[in-house]
Amino acid sequence: MRERWKRIEMLLLDAIAQRRKTEDKQIQMGFVTPQQFYGMDTNPFAVELARVTLMIARKIAIDNLKLTEPALPLDSLDNNIVCQDALFSEWQKADAIIGNPPFLGGKHLRIALGDEYIDKVFKRFSTVKDSIDFCAYWFRLAHEHIDEKGRVGLVATNSISQGKSRIATLDYINQNGGHIHEAVSTQPWSGEAKVHVSIVNWSKENPKKYYLDNQVVARINSSLKSTIDVSQAVRLQANLNKCFQGVIPVGTGFIITEEQVKYWVKADSKNQEVLKLFSMGANLAKNPHGIPERWIIDFNDMSIEEASDYQLPFEHIKAFVKPEREQNREAIMREKWWRFKRTNAAMRNALSPLSCYFAVPEVSKWAIFILSPPAWLSGNKTKAVASDDFYIFGILTSKIHRTWMHAQKSTLKADIAYTHNTCFETFSFPQSINAQLTEKIRLKAEELHQYRTQQMQSKQWGITTLYNKFFEEPTSQLYKLHQQLDKLVMQAYGFSYNDDILEKLLELNLELAEKEKQGKSVIGPWTPV
Repeated sequence: MRERWKRIEMLLLDAIAQRRKTEDKQIQMGFVTPQQFYGMDTNPFAVELARVTLMIARKIAIDNLKLTEPALPLDSLDNNIVCQDALFSEWQKADAIIGNPPFLGGKHLRIALGDEYIDKVFKRFSTVKDSIDFCAYWFRLAHEHIDEKGRVGLVATNSISQGKSRIATLDYINQNGGHIHEAVSTQPWSGEAKVHVSIVNWSKENPKKYYLDNQVVARINSSLKSTIDVSQAVRLQANLNKCFQGVIPVGTGFIITEEQVKYWVKADSKNQEVLKLFSMGANLAKNPHGIPERWIIDFNDMSIEEASDYQLPFEHIKAFVKPEREQNREAIMREKWWRFKRTNAAMRNALSPLSCYFAVPEVSKWAIFILSPPAWLSGNKTKAVASDDFYIFGILTSKIHRTWMHAQKSTLKADIAYTHNTCFETFSFPQSINAQLTEKIRLKAEELHQYRTQQMQSKQWGITTLYNKFFEEPTSQLYKLHQQLDKLVMQAYGFSYNDDILEKLLELNLELAEKEKQGKSVIGPWTPV
């Protein structure tokens, strides 16, 4: 980097020399010196290394570029590159800020850095209410320390454009005069950490061009996409408590084998009341009909006395879960060691009266909804929609919902992460639709389901394999059924194929949110149609 600056300096000096009327020789000075570089790190070795590297780089640049400025004396950088904590130190005012902040997920902060330090961080950044990626704090500080012509370029994990971390960083930048003008949305990190990273460049000036993933685009939103920015979409009240994240056990001992289930039920038939097929994302995506491969012991919200009535399952949890829970940092996890961390009563109540529900893996290639019986207990890697109406299934399976989902999604590598609060609760269902069209969508969705079921059964494929083979094949029945369903759903919304679907859905979302504010009714997934 230092040599590149010196090369630019040399070009400037040559341009100046060409304008001079006196003898054509290089000006005997250096415009770019190590004294113009500042930095901080908590690692003393890294600080010393940076100082030495900058001094050596100056000598190399002078030699390689054949500059006439003297290489000696060496610059002292003791006051420029310092051993300090960037989150609690004064930053030098700079024209450009670049960096590679530490990668550490929000869930691991207290374990890695300790309660005292993290409490101090939360107090320092009191407006950030949620646990976010550690590198997010550098984005906020960098934005606060550049002037109107300054620029910033930071590397972060690719989760910086997702969920709470995005709200705390890239949304914050956009809402406070910043413009993301160049970015790499995601790429593997070249270092030892097995993560995917994003590279984000922004300034407070309006850019003339935007570059996303080395392509010129019309805009870059806070999700590091070039589409309409849907991050301003509102979670609709009509959609709340309709789509759920599954239970969160916390304890490997809750998972058991089918052989154990058979043995325990044979010993006491009552045990089958607490032994459930455990539905996670992998089985929904890979197995024919999404059938779970694993079983789980589920005491729901039972007291310890009630749970102990199921003797064999209870003794198993006592032997294999309790020791693990006793080491848990949360008091409630230690005290109620026989229960899941999240039992999700709201989901259970919503699903119990249904003949089936629609489930989607949190992370998968296609994010396709699959029918699941209420007897399957959804885990946290599954999102469960509390409806057995194929009309709802048809809307969620359509191109319109997929388009919204892709815009709202969090990304994990190249896969889709379906979140109930961003992908579902902000999604606007059709508002003006007649019963005849509703029934057509319902019947077409049932036809699609029957076709998929038959294909998966006969070929012994999971839904991912089926879609990999046929979804983009125009001659396939899967492709044709989706096209027919999409046409009906487009009619339900009153959209045309020339419309910008995202723009239309965002307009509808904001319109419905305003109606709800005024106390007016809005059609959601459970509204009779």
